[in-house]
Amino acid sequence: MPLGGEAALFKLGMSLVFGVISALIIVLTGLSSEARLTTVLLRSLIGFLLTGALVWLVTLILETKDIVGFDKNLELIEEMEKEEPKSPEEYEAEDAAAAAEAETQSAEEEQEHEQAEFKPLGSEDLRHMEAPSQN
Repeated sequence: MPLGGEAALFKLGMSLVFGVISALIIVLTGLSSEARLTTVLLRSLIGFLLTGALVWLVTLILETKDIVGFDKNLELIEEMEKEEPKSPEEYEAEDAAAAAEAETQSAEEEQEHEQAEFKPLGSEDLRHMEAPSQN
């Protein structure tokens, strides 16, 4: 199925989901207000159609203006599959570089830890505050 078809299915599915949600809300509020059943069903059908059309229109406009691309990640999957697999030597070189980096980082952390000295706080190091006098 072409990419345009998947985008249309996504818009249709999203419109249907929002339409069903709005129809259920309309039915629940209509039944709780003790309206006639035909009135509730007619209002829920109109709400379903209007909400579906509105969501379809908004997603169409957003994708046309390239503000939001709901299906853009589908192209990335195809590009990732085209990459050639790495050889074991390349994986070993990456592992060695990562291990060397981790080793230097741990050595730097040990040096920083050795340089920092712990001094407990004494009463002379603290600033004592007095409450303001109430006049």
